[in-house]
Amino acid sequence: MQAFILSAGKGTRLLPYTKILPKPLFPILGKPIIEIILDQLKKLGITSIGINVFHLKEKLLNFLKSYQKRNPQLEIQIFEEQELLGTGGAILNAKNFFKERTLIINSDILINFDFKKLYFFSTYLSSPVIMVLYKGEKNNVCVDLDSNIILSFREYKKDLFTFAGIQIIDPYIIKYFPFKKDLIEIYQELIKRKFSISAYIENNSYFKDIGTIKNYLKAHEDILINKVKIPEVPFYSNSLVIKSKNIDKNVVLKDWVYIEEDTIIENNTQLSRVISWKGAYIKSGIYKDKILI
Repeated sequence: MQAFILSAGKGTRLLPYTKILPKPLFPILGKPIIEIILDQLKKLGITSIGINVFHLKEKLLNFLKSYQKRNPQLEIQIFEEQELLGTGGAILNAKNFFKERTLIINSDILINFDFKKLYFFSTYLSSPVIMVLYKGEKNNVCVDLDSNIILSFREYKKDLFTFAGIQIIDPYIIKYFPFKKDLIEIYQELIKRKFSISAYIENNSYFKDIGTIKNYLKAHEDILINKVKIPEVPFYSNSLVIKSKNIDKNVVLKDWVYIEEDTIIENNTQLSRVISWKGAYIKSGIYKDKILI
């Protein structure tokens, strides 16, 4: 199986931070989330990986070049977009990449999901698309639970599911895609045309869309308080992680805190539920629920 990572979005929900760093490079305990995903795919045995890029693409391309050099067994194909094509347009733009059943994953999801279970599940189905769903924060996918067939998307009623940002598609279905930027709109049209889209429902794994500041902070909290373990993410036994030596006196740390290398913290500062990025300068004050850069 091959894989495709959707990585071109502007990350508007993470402004102003995405003005300086593309969302796929947002660090989770110091490790870019796209590196976590790539390590997970590598562990699965996938060697052919496609990635689309657009926003702040040079920074992402530089990282991918470095990752490829460190992992020469991988074949990473880059699809640069001159304009933002959306999730549907990205697949259409890269249609020649899809030569077999392909795992597609969003670049902003932190997971400890067992991909092998999904793969084995897919071998028994003829559906051209299999989407991973769970009970989460945005329950708007309607499923026939007798057949595990998705009936509709973007519904607003009870007993629905959240799309996890993980799916498997059979390349033959791409030729039936109408040209739309939004992949969900494409799937809605395919359902109307009687194509079956299957659901793989998983409620025992961790899924966190880090595409908002709230969720990005919550992902760090979940790891640092040992609510969840993600093998590809550094483990710390303490919820207060200080990797920098540039800290003045009278700095108070509460709840959970992650301070990256080369961070400078001035005297008389209180930090609670805070993440700093490498090289951050933190002036004296009280900070809570913040990303500090």
